Amino acid sequence: MKKFFVIMLFTAANYSYATNTIIDTALAWQNKGYRVGKAEQCMNWTREVLVSACGEHFKTLQTKAPWDAHLLEEEDELAVIHADSLAGDELGKKITQLSDVQQGDLLFFKNTYGDWAEGVITHVGIALDNTRYIHRMTSNKGIVKVEAIPDKEFANALRLDKKLCKP
Repeated sequence: MKKFFVIMLFTAANYSYATNTIIDTALAWQNKGYRVGKAEQCMNWTREVLVSACGEHFKTLQTKAPWDAHLLEEEDELAVIHADSLAGDELGKKITQLSDVQQGDLLFFKNTYGDWAEGVITHVGIALDNTRYIHRMTSNKGIVKVEAIPDKEFANALRLDKKLCKP
């Protein structure tokens, strides 16, 4: 029993309070519907998790320079509901390799739906590790699911700046 307890303490010490809060909040949604019947809700769900875990500022926080801006048309407007609205360098560390993804990182995916230019970020979720993530999909009637990270669609990840999500 003592060995198990020590292992649990060591594991918990490796993650920040904010990361644990984000993951706990996200996992509470597992297998539940989020705005069922409404398309394009991945970012709204992700924001709801971040608001609950980190604060009200996540309702409106967005990057001014999304990583995929060079691929967007001039008439494409930035908005907090878009999957790329938190994909910006001023919000944290950009992770380019899936093998470097850690629990709590925001994952951004390209070319998951629609008639967008190659590489445009169209989906977002939250990493549970570098192989699984939790997200709200349109294609499964809006149920929040834990699934394998689709490496073909992986664009980048964001490790939020700690100042954005404090206990």
